[in-house]
This record gives sequence, structure tokens and C-alpha cells, in this order.
Amino acid sequence: MNVTRTSARTTPLHPAQRRVAAGMLIGGAVAFVWAGAMLYTLTSWIF
Repeated sequence: MNVTRTSARTTPLHPAQRRVAAGMLIGGAVAFVWAGAMLYTLTSWIF
């Protein structure tokens, strides 16, 4: 597993792959913040 990881890391990413990775990171952060806001809203309704 380490051999494939290092070989994949040395090859540069294509701009499309970099865009997809950045979109996934941004989407995950937005989803995390949205989930936290939903939990905060639900708990404020209940309590």
C-alpha cells in the first residue's frame, strides 16, 4: 500500500482531479457546517 501511495503521490494531479478534490473538500466542509447548524436548530427547538 505504501508503494502505490508514494508512486501516486509523485505523479502530479491533473487540473480536473485537483478541481474535483477541492470541490469535495469544500462540499464536505459545507455539509459539516450545515449539519452542525441543523443540530443546533433542532436542539434549540426541543430545549
